[in-house]
Amino acid sequence: MKQSQPARGVGRPRSTEADRAVLDAAITLLAERGYQSMTMEAVAEAAKVGKPTVYRRYRSKAELVAAALLEMSPAEAPALPEGSREAVLVLLRTTARALANPGAMTIMGSLLAEVSREPELLRALRDRVFGPHRVMVGSVLRSGVESGEIAADADLEIVDTVLFGALLARSILDEPVTDSWLNGLVDSIWKGMDPR
Repeated sequence: MKQSQPARGVGRPRSTEADRAVLDAAITLLAERGYQSMTMEAVAEAAKVGKPTVYRRYRSKAELVAAALLEMSPAEAPALPEGSREAVLVLLRTTARALANPGAMTIMGSLLAEVSREPELLRALRDRVFGPHRVMVGSVLRSGVESGEIAADADLEIVDTVLFGALLARSILDEPVTDSWLNGLVDSIWKGMDPR
């Protein structure tokens, strides 16, 4: 789910073409060079804009990368059906599609290699990419507890971690994330949360 850009003050409207060019350039360079070798200067050159144009939009490379990852995600949050199990399946399918984007796993691997050395990158990913996803999944799971679909003592944080971790591992291993596999994953988790 994309977050809105911060409100801007009075002045000339920002170019949406330049916005698009900067994010497209960042995604391409991340896939080609990885996080460490991607620079703000290289993004500006690839986007055919000046460096100040990039820095006016993103204070740091970490912030730009977080925005680029959001750009690879669906433009809007998916419509969720009734029932926690079905809603979780929709969210997993949405995440699987994002991970299947060309270059997505190359980018993810590059970022995972850098987060221990780049605290700002880790913060940006938590705050702008993974955090909102966890909030959405957590909300769906809590509604399942309230409706009696999920046991009241289920550890929802562990459930979210296992679901996303399994999906990420499958993608890293380049194994197909089919609907049958997703249903099997959710069924396995749901057995451990059955209130009966």
